[in-house]
Amino acid sequence: MAISAKQARLRKELSQKKVAELLGVHRQTYMKWEHNADEMPVGKAKEFCKIVNLPVDEIFFSPGSTLSR
Repeated sequence: MAISAKQARLRKELSQKKVAELLGVHRQTYMKWEHNADEMPVGKAKEFCKIVNLPVDEIFFSPGSTLSR
């Protein structure tokens, strides 16, 4: 079951600001990625998945994703 970056963040009860801090990016940058996870660089996507404790496939290779496996 694939979920969105926003759903993953909310499951962990994290704010956008906190996730941005943990990723070392500006909040606006993270917000952009949250709305379009396919734009998140691979390294940051891996970091994000560690933060929310989910496998990369769960978020970034969902049926609607433009990324390929």
